[in-house]
Amino acid sequence: MQGASRGQRPMKGFRPGKEPAHLKKQRAKAQLPRDASWAQKQAVEAVAGRTPREIRAMVEKWTTRVLLVAVLLVLAGAFLYAWSVLAGAAVHALALGLFFLAFRVRKHGEGLVEMSKLLE
Repeated sequence: MQGASRGQRPMKGFRPGKEPAHLKKQRAKAQLPRDASWAQKQAVEAVAGRTPREIRAMVEKWTTRVLLVAVLLVLAGAFLYAWSVLAGAAVHALALGLFFLAFRVRKHGEGLVEMSKLLE
């Protein structure tokens, strides 16, 4: 009975302090207060179990994709002006909203990285 004197045997593939991502998510969700907003819950869901490097890559990917769609909408809006000024203006307004969204994602990206460090 050598195992009994040493305590519990470690689980295969499990290193102390390096728990699987799904366990990190469960622990992070349990730390949220009951009255947490939807945005807070989604932020924890997005960053829990990921490294800061993965979070930075995710923010860069989302920012790039949103900016690409915004540029495509600007070009589409320019063509739509030939058909209808109202349609062109509406598409350009949507593109402006996407540029703002990309700015906000990039701005809050470092906050998500810091949150992922706290949840590790």
